[in-house]
Amino acid sequence: MAAITVVGGINIDIEGSPYGTLIMADSNPGKVSQAFGGVGRNIVENIARMGGDAAMLSLTGNDFMGISAREQLENLGVDVHNIFPVDGENTGMYLSILNDKNDMEIAICNMDILEKITPAFLADKMDDLNSSKVVGVDCNLMPETLDYITRECRAPLFLDPVSVSKADRVKPMIGRFHTIKPNRIEAELLSGIKITDDTSLASAGDWFCRQGVKRVFISLGENGAYYKSEGEEGIVGTKPVRLLSATGAGDAFSAAILMGHVMGLTAKETAQMGIACSSIAMEAKTAVNPHMSMEEIRKRI
Repeated sequence: MAAITVVGGINIDIEGSPYGTLIMADSNPGKVSQAFGGVGRNIVENIARMGGDAAMLSLTGNDFMGISAREQLENLGVDVHNIFPVDGENTGMYLSILNDKNDMEIAICNMDILEKITPAFLADKMDDLNSSKVVGVDCNLMPETLDYITRECRAPLFLDPVSVSKADRVKPMIGRFHTIKPNRIEAELLSGIKITDDTSLASAGDWFCRQGVKRVFISLGENGAYYKSEGEEGIVGTKPVRLLSATGAGDAFSAAILMGHVMGLTAKETAQMGIACSSIAMEAKTAVNPHMSMEEIRKRI
């Protein structure tokens, strides 16, 4: 099995943007684009582009886009033998409509297929997870599935909370994770500590470590990222980037954390790599920058 295994979602991202002012309840001329997405899938693609040894466990529909998403990862060198097509289900879809300022006006997300990643489905795949050096999960999984993985997986576990609403799923089990990467708002929800300055930020980091988490990375947007592990704590700042899209920056950071784990990097070194990966991600319109590489990361560190 691969050194890094990620259990999470594969999406097809469909985005529509009008040429002019968006007119509701009408057909608007504009551009429609589609791309492979999903937090778990984005993390895995980033790892593969960094040259990492990665595998993914997920489900797609038995449809053209799902099969294509699997093939794309396979062509990047990802172990895809645990990505299964499901008859009668759609591949996960994220459909967004932008306005004339390129801000999202409305979106619909269909991730129902991930409800089929159940404890029973995972039972005969735990040997693969346990043979990995680290296993990443995202909170698109159902609470009972997250509970099962955190109880049965013997490999160190990494958590990407995905969103505030979904982070609540792991609140009772947060101490079972080796490493976590919430943003500030997710960290507040999980810890119950309002983060307003460096002191409260450190308090939140302490709280997570008292629960049993070994490494904490809290993304702070344009202010960088906080990191904490035994004997290490600090903030890594950001540098100016040629911003095209912030979509996928957090997924790139998560990929860096997983790579940092298998490379034996310190928490500070991992945070520095995470900031570099995020900056590369933001210089592409797609969720994953095809120019992501260890060579480019080293230049930015």
